[in-house]
This record gives sequence, structure tokens and C-alpha cells, in this order.
Amino acid sequence: MRILVTGASGFVGRAVCRYLREAGHTVVAAIRQRAPDLPREVEVALVGDINATTIWSPALENVNGIVHLAALTHRAQGLDDIETYRAINVEGTAQLASAAKAAGVETFLFMSSIKVNGEYSPLDAHGQPQRLSGNDIPQPGSAYGQSKWEAEQRLEEIFRDSSIGLVILRPPLIYGPGQKGNLLSLMQFIDRGFPLPFASSKNHRSLISVDNLAGAVVNSFVEGTVRSGTYTLADIDISSADLVRAMAGALAVQPRLFSVPFGILEWLARAIGREEQLNKITGNLIVDRDQFSQDFAWLPTLGFEHSLADAVKSYRSMRRE
Repeated sequence: MRILVTGASGFVGRAVCRYLREAGHTVVAAIRQRAPDLPREVEVALVGDINATTIWSPALENVNGIVHLAALTHRAQGLDDIETYRAINVEGTAQLASAAKAAGVETFLFMSSIKVNGEYSPLDAHGQPQRLSGNDIPQPGSAYGQSKWEAEQRLEEIFRDSSIGLVILRPPLIYGPGQKGNLLSLMQFIDRGFPLPFASSKNHRSLISVDNLAGAVVNSFVEGTVRSGTYTLADIDISSADLVRAMAGALAVQPRLFSVPFGILEWLARAIGREEQLNKITGNLIVDRDQFSQDFAWLPTLGFEHSLADAVKSYRSMRRE
């Protein structure tokens, strides 16, 4: 198939392009400006900024499928209101979807976020976290999560009366070579020997490696087969304490873990404005992968230790640069 990938030069995009190419697909990378690290086998379509006025028709010529990864994901200074997220994540997505419908694209895969479901797993009657899934009632708790949920609804509306397959993926935290955000910060803290107060943490969080996520994207595109649905997926559930230990092992350093009563830890985090970051590390958030595995014959192909080792190699390489 001929597949257009937006956000192709990003952390997830580079892996998706590579996996699609290895599966035999022709990849067209839709990017704002030329990126030197894209493989030569990937065709490039310069589309500029993604918003409600982006002109997509030249990039969509003879395209069978779309993987829409491009999004505003991180809050920037002065750009933390919902309207800023909507301009790119909602209106930009709707503009692409309308163009895809006009071009007769067969399958549109939208990379959403587990933040559509919410920030945490609800607890059952026994105090155990429940798995989130694509069938849950959305409860976004942030402007980003809200914008992704609104984008999902717009896509459903645009494709409702068409034969186009709409696959929506809501991944949890993504790790692997080139990882960013909280996982990169955590790896830096561990590598530098900072003591971390999570020794008694017994929470569970689902993660997925960027390679296994890219493999899931590939499985969503089977020529002559059109499926639709909203899915969560992951390749491991792990506590914060075990994640620190695993990262330390991959980095070949000693994990410096100690225990602090959670109430005190929460108070300290609130006092320094880091409550959100603490909750992301110590809260429960686990997801279901069975439905996607069943519908798309997908299972993770790379193990946690292998993917973590690759993440460390990438981290070391970036430090040397």
C-alpha cells in the first residue's frame, strides 16, 4: 500500500516509517520541513503547518492509507489553553480527514492517547486498578486529552457515511530509542545517581515500546481488509520501583531508591509544583490490549529488556553528541 505518515520525523514517526517500509509499503512522509534522518526510501511531502487550512491534496495522490501522528503534545510557555491544542489536534486532524475522504483513502489510523480515558485507572471494590479500554466512557483530565477526544469525535463524524476504515489507537507511555518527556528525565536522574523516593511503590503502569507500537500500526494495514475501532494497547505493566530498577540495570548503575510515606511525598510535590509529574510516576494506569490483539493479530515482538537496552544505547549516543 501507499501510506502517508504525518509526524514522520518524530519519535514515533521514524519507527513507524521504518516498520511500514520493512513490511513492503511505500511511505510518504508528510513533514513541515526536510528532515535529514529520514531514510532515502521514504518519499517526502512538504505540507507546512498542520491546521484548518493545510492543503493536503498533492500529498494524498494515489495514497491508500494514512497514519496521523502529528500533534501538539507538550505544553509550551504561553500555549497551554485548550484552543491552542484544538487548532492543531482537532481542526488540523479534521482538515486531513476531509481531504482523505475526498481522495478515497481506504484506512485512516489516528494516534490518539490514553489521556482520552483519563489520568488514572479506576479502582474496583477490592481497591485494585481496572484496565482502561477503547470502550470506556472518555474522561480526559487535561487540555491535551480533551483535544484528542474531540479529534476522535470529529473523525467519527467525517467518516460516518463512508467506507473508510478508522482505526484509533490510545497508547500509554511510550518508551524506546529517542524517548522523551518523563521517561527521559527519569533515566537522566537514575544515570546521575539521584536518590528516588519510590522504593515502596506498588503501583502499576502500562507501557509500550515504540517498536511494538510501530508493529501494531503495520498490522492495522492489510490490503483489501478494512476494519474500524478504538483500541488501547501495551506490552508491559510495571511498578515505578521496578521501572527504576530495570532502567538502572540497563544503565549499569545502582538504583538509589528509598522510601517516603506517600502523603509526605504528595505534599512535597504539591509544594514545588510537581504534583502532576509525581502522579504520572506513582499512580496506577493500566490498559487492555486483548481486543486489538484479537482484531489485528498483534502481539509484541520485542521484549521489555531488549527495548530498554535500545533506549539506553540511544540515550548514551545523544549524550556523546
